[in-house]
Amino acid sequence: MSKHSLLVRDVLKRKHFKSAKLIAGQQGLNRQVLWTHILEIKDFDTLINGGELILTTGVGLQLERETQIAYLQNLIRNGAAALCIEIGDYFDYVPVELVAMANAHDFPIIIFEEVVRFIDITQDLHTYIINQHQQALTQLDVISKTFMELSLMPNGILKILQVLHQDTDALFLFVSEDTKNFYYPMEAKKYLQLMEDHCHQLELQEPIQLLSFDKDHFVIIPVNGLGQVWGYLCMHSLLPKPNDYTLLNLERATMSIAQILMRNRMLQERQQSREDEFILALIQGEPIDLQYYQSYLPLENRNLYYRVVVFNMLDYANTFSEEDWQEIQLQNVMFVRSILKKLGFFPTVSVRQHEIIILAFYIAADDMEENRDSFNQAIQQIVARKTPQLFEQITLTFGISNVYQSINNVQKGYKEAKTTIQMQHNELASSIYHKDLGVYRLLLHQDHAALLQYVKDYLQEILLIDQKNGNDLYQTLCVYLACNGAKNDTAEQLFIVRQTLYKRIERLENILGADFLQAPHRLNIEIAVKAYELLKKTAPDILRF
Repeated sequence: MSKHSLLVRDVLKRKHFKSAKLIAGQQGLNRQVLWTHILEIKDFDTLINGGELILTTGVGLQLERETQIAYLQNLIRNGAAALCIEIGDYFDYVPVELVAMANAHDFPIIIFEEVVRFIDITQDLHTYIINQHQQALTQLDVISKTFMELSLMPNGILKILQVLHQDTDALFLFVSEDTKNFYYPMEAKKYLQLMEDHCHQLELQEPIQLLSFDKDHFVIIPVNGLGQVWGYLCMHSLLPKPNDYTLLNLERATMSIAQILMRNRMLQERQQSREDEFILALIQGEPIDLQYYQSYLPLENRNLYYRVVVFNMLDYANTFSEEDWQEIQLQNVMFVRSILKKLGFFPTVSVRQHEIIILAFYIAADDMEENRDSFNQAIQQIVARKTPQLFEQITLTFGISNVYQSINNVQKGYKEAKTTIQMQHNELASSIYHKDLGVYRLLLHQDHAALLQYVKDYLQEILLIDQKNGNDLYQTLCVYLACNGAKNDTAEQLFIVRQTLYKRIERLENILGADFLQAPHRLNIEIAVKAYELLKKTAPDILRF
């Protein structure tokens, strides 16, 4: 690694190469030389890593032409920088086939027509490479500190691009996902639209992408924060691939830019107290002045809808100190808000001690107001997070209300989302949508006494028999209903033989009537089962028969 790469053309200028001749690969003089290697054998696949300047007396090239061609092919395939051959006792000329192959692959072949000391060459080049490496490390340390200082200054991103330009003489751009773009110097502006179009289509998994358009080469590095890509640092390069020093420099710059973006987002979130106040007033049903809070709502639209989304983290909040938990919640909100915006939502967010409440506004066609696909994508992305401390080791529970348009329904939507979460905690539902709760949506509005009486009217005798004799009539009834009266399926799920099942069904018919699988009798029994399951979770103390 060095700030300025050692290229083959630079090697040819060193004192030990004054009498050397380049006989092939003129177009490959910009190949980077990372090390030198004396190679006198024909089988060397495991001996080079790429970037080596190969020195040989030709001992390994004395064999037949096919072996010589294979030797050169192997060097090219393994990424050697160039081949230096001493013409003399072991090898007296370079065949035209090797010259043609080297030219075809832009692979330099250099010959020494006089005896040279390979030890002098390796010592000279290795000393140069090591010194350059040490200088580069020092320069990286200096420039990293400069980036850190600039990240604390106003307009820090632009200043970082200026320093990068001064260090490399290249053009730089920062393409943001949701904030302002930057470029430096002015000539870089002509590439802004090109980079915007390309970066907005990216789903980068790898940390670095190399891109070429004709003679224009670009290095694109994502700027990550909170498990997301916040933007891309782009460098216009003269070479298809920059050296290691430049890449390390760019990575340090992206970290400083990420710190700037993180700080700006956290400042924005800390200033959202009025937004929090607005949502709190709505869910508590207090009168509000919409004009005062209008900046937190999207513009009115006939096709504007919203759902109330609640993230619950009650079980884990107490494991953190209050200060740490507030910081984690702040980062959580930034993360969630960013995902929702990317998916086309207009989120208004409130953070409470154990939950995050979101009014997720969106625009949809008249027949598409459910918009479940977008909500499902958002939840999947949030659950799939990998960022340290961000939801890590925290099991989230989601609740999503029905669809509304009037802001007056926020309190109702909040209760629906909370109810959905509670039903998941009680293991009575698995869906995150209130609409999927089915008959529970009606039962939850009934008082416990009324539900208990309803259960007694249909199930009391069955439950008493089970309590007294330890039978499984109630379980059999539930499975039989779920299997829609299919006896084979019911017996398999209960792990009993058919004869035992027949006896239980006969007993159920004696209690409930022979037509208990027929409507409306079946509907009444199924509702009683749901009511009983609900009471077992929410009011077990009143279940006395």
